[in-house]
Amino acid sequence: MSLRTQLTDSIKTAMKAHDTIALDALRYLLSLIKNVEIDTKKELTDEEIISLLQKEVKKRREAIDQFKTAGRQELVEKEEQQLVILLPFLPKQLSVEEVEIEVKSLIDALPNKDMSTAMREIMPKFKGRADGKLVSDLVKKLLA
Repeated sequence: MSLRTQLTDSIKTAMKAHDTIALDALRYLLSLIKNVEIDTKKELTDEEIISLLQKEVKKRREAIDQFKTAGRQELVEKEEQQLVILLPFLPKQLSVEEVEIEVKSLIDALPNKDMSTAMREIMPKFKGRADGKLVSDLVKKLLA
């Protein structure tokens, strides 16, 4: 089943359950997808939708951090609830240990052990499966 179909089904389920927070988050995501499709004049693939979803999840996490520093607990809770709704649409994320093991083996295989070369080789292998910041931090730690 395509990601768009899953999203539409989840919107219907949220409407039936009168879950306004889920409905707002899902409708917003669907509108983002439609806006990108209008701009590019083509239907997005599941990979492109996942990329868009990852950007949205990252924005929500950053907003949560900012709201926490500002002391706005009600907004933190709302963003966290919406984040929980969006996360199941992403592919299963690798654990920190799994990422560290893979990064270690990839760095060992590299002829050039500098940050830019390592990131250029490593990041495509983790696209959609791990947080880029986590991968970057691990590469820095292992190259140091």
